Amino acid sequence: MKNSSRFPPKPDFSITILSQTQLLKMVVELTRHIATLFQFAVAEAQKISLAIDEAVTNVIKHSYGNQGDRPLTIEYYLAPEGMQIRILYRGLPPEISEEEVNLGRMIKKKRKGGLGVKLMKTIMDSVTYRTVDGENICEMIKWRKTN
Repeated sequence: MKNSSRFPPKPDFSITILSQTQLLKMVVELTRHIATLFQFAVAEAQKISLAIDEAVTNVIKHSYGNQGDRPLTIEYYLAPEGMQIRILYRGLPPEISEEEVNLGRMIKKKRKGGLGVKLMKTIMDSVTYRTVDGENICEMIKWRKTN
């Protein structure tokens, strides 16, 4: 059973940015670059960067209410088995529903939103949220495919 204890206790790389949507492209490209350098296939690296895009967008829009002066830190942990990414921030904690997303119902009700976390969970092997001492942590893990 794979678990997060296989990753180093300290990040291999981290970056702190302000909660500004114009910085998303940089974070997405950085994540894709790190994943590619760490021998994930280009298509996998692209998917991982999409999950980061969704997660950071959620923090900026929902936790920080589009306030552009709030910090968030992205940490990258690398291990032979895969990659762990943590997003740390002090905004409103996320409201995560464990129920499955019903696309038909969302279309009928013309409801937008709620798909970002579903997409993240589809792309990544593990997506968890927790709050420790007022700090929210979104942790995502992508394991390497074994042949």
